[in-house]
Amino acid sequence: MIDMDTYQTSRVRNMLEIEFNQGPLSDSYQAQLKVGFESHSEVQQAPPYVKENVNWTLVNEQGKLIAALTANLLWDWLYIDELWVDESCRGTGMGKQLMAKAEEYAVDKDLSGLWLWTQSWQAPDFYKSLGFEEFTRLDNFPVGHSRIGLRKTFTD
Repeated sequence: MIDMDTYQTSRVRNMLEIEFNQGPLSDSYQAQLKVGFESHSEVQQAPPYVKENVNWTLVNEQGKLIAALTANLLWDWLYIDELWVDESCRGTGMGKQLMAKAEEYAVDKDLSGLWLWTQSWQAPDFYKSLGFEEFTRLDNFPVGHSRIGLRKTFTD
């Protein structure tokens, strides 16, 4: 006897074609994808995914941005997305000041810690000097360089 559910699923699977597209998903597909992830997470009893964007900025007397740190609060961690200091201001401590503000924010919110990605040609030693530790490294990303995951944990 033929199991009709299996037969229908197999038949549909054989009729479907995977499409390749460049660029982002359409708004409609993105909305459907979000619902799918949220539904799966709910079934798995995962904590709700809530992403809060925060940032700290420094501007000069002319109103020009000279340094910025952008971050995302995800569950109990603060992800440092971007840290940038204008060339003319590097070495003045602005980067350390911005990182200190982010750390202060994370501690005040009782978060588990901070984490970030950096490239081997960027600032891994800078972050390590602030107490971050490497938790992963992807070599040859791009070829000849590494993508480095760093974290600073506040809880045991």
